[in-house]
Amino acid sequence: MKNKHLLILSLLLVFSMLLAACGGGTASSVAPTNVPPAATSSGNESTPVSSGDLQLDPANATGNAVGYLYEGLVRMQDGNVTGALAESYTISEDGLDYIFNLRHGVTFHDGSALNADVVVKNFNRWFDPKDENRGSGDFAAWVSSFGGFKGETTQDGKAKSQYDGIEKVNDFTILVHLNTIDPDFLTKLTNPAFSIVSPNAFVTGDGGSGPYKFSAASASSLTLEPFAGYWDSAAIPSKGMEVPLK
Repeated sequence: MKNKHLLILSLLLVFSMLLAACGGGTASSVAPTNVPPAATSSGNESTPVSSGDLQLDPANATGNAVGYLYEGLVRMQDGNVTGALAESYTISEDGLDYIFNLRHGVTFHDGSALNADVVVKNFNRWFDPKDENRGSGDFAAWVSSFGGFKGETTQDGKAKSQYDGIEKVNDFTILVHLNTIDPDFLTKLTNPAFSIVSPNAFVTGDGGSGPYKFSAASASSLTLEPFAGYWDSAAIPSKGMEVPLK
């Protein structure tokens, strides 16, 4: 990313710290609420399989389970965008730079920890067709939301993608830069396809951070169990559930 953004970044960081101290501004630190009801309590017989045998990658998966297993930087709550894995965010005056301050103490289902490096790897995987963690999915949600991938240009040589890149600021802060102003950028990031997963899950399956984790599967449903390590202890479910496969 271009050096001209360093000054903007420094100012945004100061502003972000002030917001965190005062509890105001454009940032939100509201904890995510429980996932919406869409399944029945567990109890049906399931055939034990590895999560790696299923397509649980939210960037390419479809079905009901994604919202229970994964979380993004932000989410919709009561019709508004609020913090999820990012406890707060700040937008630059020109609308092109977004600073996200990550929650501390978030653990993925595989035991690994959330940090800026993990978020950067997720964004790079979505954006760059040549990324080593890309996999075989078509990442249709990314194209639909942001217009294109890294290196793709229009006939007049301009980048197709509204998204320009991501920087690690420190272990729990990242900066996302856009090519053009997108007033719906945060809303787009609430799409479950842009959930953050553990890098280990790029190949092995479920590595989400949601209140439920994968347990087993049958021909018609997934069995999910409460994730005891969920960062919001008050929102840990009391029992598992069955989610129909579609």
